[in-house]
Amino acid sequence: MGPGPPGRLMRVSGMRGMGKTVLLNEIGSYARALGWTMLDETASEGFCDRLLAAANPDRRVGRITAGPSILGVSLGTVELDRAALSLREALGALAKRDNPGVLITLDEVQDASLYEMRALSVAIQHIIREDRNIAFVFAGLPSMIENVVNGRTLTFLRRAVPVELGPVDIEEVAQSFARTMAETGMAIAQEVCEELAESTQGYPFMVQLVGYYVWQAARKAGTDTVDKQLAQEGTLQARRRFDATVIEPVLQRLPGTAISYLLAMASDGAKPSESGEVARRLGKTLQQVSTVRARLMREDVIESRSWGRVSFAIPHMADYLNEHRDELEAEIASL
Repeated sequence: MGPGPPGRLMRVSGMRGMGKTVLLNEIGSYARALGWTMLDETASEGFCDRLLAAANPDRRVGRITAGPSILGVSLGTVELDRAALSLREALGALAKRDNPGVLITLDEVQDASLYEMRALSVAIQHIIREDRNIAFVFAGLPSMIENVVNGRTLTFLRRAVPVELGPVDIEEVAQSFARTMAETGMAIAQEVCEELAESTQGYPFMVQLVGYYVWQAARKAGTDTVDKQLAQEGTLQARRRFDATVIEPVLQRLPGTAISYLLAMASDGAKPSESGEVARRLGKTLQQVSTVRARLMREDVIESRSWGRVSFAIPHMADYLNEHRDELEAEIASL
């Protein structure tokens, strides 16, 4: 298939732990197998500089400064167009007509500067118009990726084919555990597989972690049978890893007021919380906590399930908050 099909521009959205990065890696592996040139980036500050350096290593690249700037120049309209032109020239040279193709993947788009996103999208748009073999796949959290796509200067990205990742059916997860364990020579009862599947809540990253740590627990025990005790041991290890790599980084980015709101929600466990009741627990009115609630929803930490009710968007968040309530409250009090 030549240049220009819709699938060459794709946006992948999903909550944390849904496998967005894994999918980007799989797409990249497929492209490499076809002989394409791969440019993998995460949308932290300066990603356009890094893409330009990767596309044209001989070019000197200026470091992004504190203001709205890119490629060493401030981002007024003229300068932004100049930055996009630099990317266009470098990426266009890679995507020359005798090259199988160039794939750019950009992860964690919710962290991207809109200035950089515009420069990159303008460059890619021009290369596509030139009938070059280029593809762009970007991934991020649902609500924040929508903000990027619907940005005033990023209308081109609205054409991206949407791929939305969600939880895997629990029954399918149980079947997967049974099949994978059998393939590795491990015996496991169906009941144990179902308990493991429930512990993942269908989140792909947790599925991966639980499967790995349960298998490791059995190997360390020198047995080829996974019983309930080993399943619990492996699940505990998986939870610790999930807490450290998913939940804790999220909390570290939030102000004390937001963490207090989450702690108030956690009093309901994993069940949805009434917004009014959460405000009451905080000694506030609904109006007073509306900004905090809006931020947590915008960053996909919580979600609205029905009018006036919110729930955690990240698995095991309530458990983590309740387990660490004392230390979190002490940290908030010290701020």
